[in-house]
Amino acid sequence: MQYDLDMKGKHATIFKDIRKILLSYPKIKEVRNAKQTSYSDEHGVLIMMRTKDDTLVVAFGKGYKLQEKYPQLEGSGKIVRHLYFKHEDEVDEALLREMIEESIVLGMEAYEMKMLKGKMR
Repeated sequence: MQYDLDMKGKHATIFKDIRKILLSYPKIKEVRNAKQTSYSDEHGVLIMMRTKDDTLVVAFGKGYKLQEKYPQLEGSGKIVRHLYFKHEDEVDEALLREMIEESIVLGMEAYEMKMLKGKMR
């Protein structure tokens, strides 16, 4: 399982630090599967993490909506954007918390819009 690899691998300290930040939010839950560890709340997936090659990849589930405000996010796909970490000193807790909280708000907004559209029909 990827979680086990990340907890013991080269980037275990980074993984554990970011995991601790995520789980400090009471509504965020951790889900482990074969390819990644994901973190979500009642409105959907916020972040997925896994080690790939020589890097810890932190993927934001609503990254395309965050990219303008946070240009350090990389990627050009339809939805997900990534941060890449190779060294412990690259983790900016304040920035990560800001991005996580913005992701939570985006999820709530999307949920509310869906509910409003459903009531308008």
